[in-house]
Parts: sequence; structure tokens; C-alpha cells
Amino acid sequence: MTTPDDPYAPPTGDQPPANQGGPPPAGPPPWGTPGGYGPPPGYGPPPGYGPPPGYAPPPGYGPPPGWGQQWQPVQTTSTKAVVSLVLALASFMICPLIPAVVALVIATQARDEIAGSGGRVGGEGLVTAARIVAWINIGLCVVALALLVLAIVIGVSTDSSGSVTVPAR
Repeated sequence: MTTPDDPYAPPTGDQPPANQGGPPPAGPPPWGTPGGYGPPPGYGPPPGYGPPPGYAPPPGYGPPPGWGQQWQPVQTTSTKAVVSLVLALASFMICPLIPAVVALVIATQARDEIAGSGGRVGGEGLVTAARIVAWINIGLCVVALALLVLAIVIGVSTDSSGSVTVPAR
């Protein structure tokens, strides 16, 4: 048995059929979407998903991860940054000057790659570390070379008795 208030009841003889001739019904279409399409009330995310009612994050914190945030691509580390750091560190053990200079060149290329990636490529810290280690190694090579030249000069200017000879003018 249907009641007169039942919207799903078949029309009776004293009611005109819905939306057949005459003006459209007043108010928004059913379920609040244009054209009246969409899920009926009560459909949505399953219970237990999302923050509880009345939840507010503590002051100074953003929303919980994944809520209202766009998907962001994963940031990758620049391969050139890693290679430059490995070369800078290897320059302490293998032929000190050449790997350090190569590390500086590759670190500059890596820095340009990271800057031009728009945030997709990371590794700024690796580039900075590679540059610092390479410059330290180059500095140590210069100091070692200066000490070697000084030792050669002192060795040449001494005679076999250990006294320093000053060349005549």
C-alpha cells in the first residue's frame, strides 16, 4: 500500500504524471547534480576511511598525508651527482688530481641538470659534497706540490757536508 506522500508510488487519477507537460518541478534536480544524475544519498567512501568527525590537525601541522593533496611524481637522484661524489672521494686514493678535476666538471653538469628538472631530479647535497671534497683534494695537491718543490730546492742548494751553499753572483 502506498501513501500520497510516496514519491515512488504510481500516479493516481487525480495527479498528473510527473514531468509530462507543464513546468519542471521547482528546486534543484535530484541528488544535487545537473540533470539529476549521480549516486543516491548514502553512497560515498566506506566507513572508517578519512579523519573522524570533528578532527582538526594540531596547530603548525598540515593535513594528514594523502588528504587533499595532488599526486606528486617521485623525485629521483641525479646519477651525475652520485658519480661526481664517488670520483671526488676516489681522488684521495687514486691519482689525486685528475679524478678531482673530473668530479668538478661532472658536478657542474649535475647542478645544471637538477636546476633544469623543475624539482623532478634531486641531489643538490651530493653535488655540494662532491665540490667541497674535490676542492679540498686539489688544495692538498697544490700544498704537496709546493712542499716537494721546496724540498728539491733545499736539496740542491746543500752540499754533501750538510751546509747550505749560496751561489756566487
